[in-house]
Amino acid sequence: MKKKSAKKEVYLLHIDAIPHVAEKVASAPVLRWKDKKPNHRIWSFVWDKIQFVLVSVAVFAAIYLVINWQAIEINLVHYWDVWRGYESPLHQLADKKAPEPEKIVAVDKVGSKPSTAATPPLNLEVYPPDMRLVIPRINQNVPVVGVKNENLIARKWEQLESDIQKSLQNGVIHYPGTALPGDNGNVVLTGHSSYYAWDPGRFKDVFALLHDVRKDDKIVMYFGQKKYIYQVTDIKVVLPQNVNVLGPTASEQLTLITCTPIGTNLKRLIVTAKLIEKG
Repeated sequence: MKKKSAKKEVYLLHIDAIPHVAEKVASAPVLRWKDKKPNHRIWSFVWDKIQFVLVSVAVFAAIYLVINWQAIEINLVHYWDVWRGYESPLHQLADKKAPEPEKIVAVDKVGSKPSTAATPPLNLEVYPPDMRLVIPRINQNVPVVGVKNENLIARKWEQLESDIQKSLQNGVIHYPGTALPGDNGNVVLTGHSSYYAWDPGRFKDVFALLHDVRKDDKIVMYFGQKKYIYQVTDIKVVLPQNVNVLGPTASEQLTLITCTPIGTNLKRLIVTAKLIEKG
């Protein structure tokens, strides 16, 4: 079509859509959330929540593995060894049997019949000079370190906790204020089940397998050039607020404490053992 103006002519080209296509597009309904069927809306809502939960679990699992991979590796290796039937040589320290007397042959005269005589066995065990804890079940032989009592006496709990955390880099902690082996009381030791992988300490997962200890298992302690053998009598999980496990006892016993589950400080795993032999 041609449109005239004073100066020039302007041609306007009109292109219309194909009639039947335009009608279908115009008549197609717009699907909105409120127009969806009720069961479809519910399923979409549920699926969104499931996706959120799955993503959250995956992120949490990745972070957990990164932080606690050493403790997890220790558990995997331990259960693999158990499946293979491997037994820790540390069991010999707790279940050491007296060797058979050695028989020597002596000849009194030339041509005479030899005679045998039993000689007492040479049974010497070298004790370590430091204070040590040996748990054969989980193949652990670790030093026990002390913490100064000044902050305990002054009731400076934050400073005491800081002292304990620093000392845990060097071994298992003898909890300040509790008895020592040989005293008539409760010997309390605490150690990490898991800690940050980048922490410089060598003992951040020393109790990663403490949950695998069983009743009647034997635990050995060395202190003051003497050997103390304990037998596990009780295993339980308590809340962190339960400080009764640190209290004195009428008889000599050993109490081991660590955080549980691995990688958390939600609860405390308590292993209690009674003294059955010392020497």
